[in-house]
Amino acid sequence: MSDLKNLQVFASKNLDQTQAFLSEMNSIDAIDLVGKRATVDISIQAAACADIDLLGASFGPDRVTIKAPETDDDNLFLLFVNSGHGKVKHGGQEIEISTRRGLMRNMRLPLYAVEDNFAALGAKLPVDALRKHAYTLTGQDVFRNDLVFDTAIDLTSPGAKHVSDTLHYIANALDGPLYDTKHATILKELRDLLLTNILMLLPNSYTEILHDRPSGVAMPRQVKRARDYIHEHAEKSIQLADLLEYAGCKYRTLQVGFNETFGMAPMAYAKMVRLNRAHNDLLDAAPGTTIANIARKWGFVHAGRFAQIYTLHFGISPSETLNRHR
Repeated sequence: MSDLKNLQVFASKNLDQTQAFLSEMNSIDAIDLVGKRATVDISIQAAACADIDLLGASFGPDRVTIKAPETDDDNLFLLFVNSGHGKVKHGGQEIEISTRRGLMRNMRLPLYAVEDNFAALGAKLPVDALRKHAYTLTGQDVFRNDLVFDTAIDLTSPGAKHVSDTLHYIANALDGPLYDTKHATILKELRDLLLTNILMLLPNSYTEILHDRPSGVAMPRQVKRARDYIHEHAEKSIQLADLLEYAGCKYRTLQVGFNETFGMAPMAYAKMVRLNRAHNDLLDAAPGTTIANIARKWGFVHAGRFAQIYTLHFGISPSETLNRHR
């Protein structure tokens, strides 16, 4: 499949030219050939869909190695393979990518790949845009935590396949009937379509809330009061009796309201808020701050248990969060 063929920004059979161009884009530190008779035949295409950059690339018939640097920008890069295959080392994982398996890269982490006869379509996704879109879909204010996706994307699953089809559809639209369009409303609709599919259909740290909280559900008064109480007293040991008294209702009423609004019980919601606050503290931790101190601050007495539930919730350990953002 050829994507963005009319939007080519670079083509070369010279390795040095290719290296210079990719380095200038700050996308690849080094590219090299594997094999004495290997040749390079690079083609890069690009298009913008509102604040999302689409990139198409093919690297020729032979094997290449690629080193991509970490960046300071808080972006993800979604990659679907059109032809060939590769082996990627990223975030402590080694993943085979092909037409049956895509990749969600965290661009704050470096990447190393070996690719054969490789061509792919990708999208650079601002994490802030994804986070704000999640808020739009749910109406919730608890999305200040990191947004973490599964690195490997199984394209044999219907949801992931639909995301891939959507990205290719947008690329083909921008390369065809919408070529050189400046119509902001149309571009935003395409962008929102892609973000909705990515958030709802690819496994991520927001998945449970996104699916359990249907858009447009009105928040009962008691639920809103209890939610506000939890946010205001998250550093304290919140007791269910105090929560019920402040909300002005019985437990059954509050439980049903929270399940309908947030997809979880009141005390489970309180634990999630405390986890999010702990996560934010790990992101902003000063030198010398320990995970145990942050865990205790937010009511998690046992550091080992805190690490378990944190990793389950965010898809990344507390130590990885602390080290990655220092």
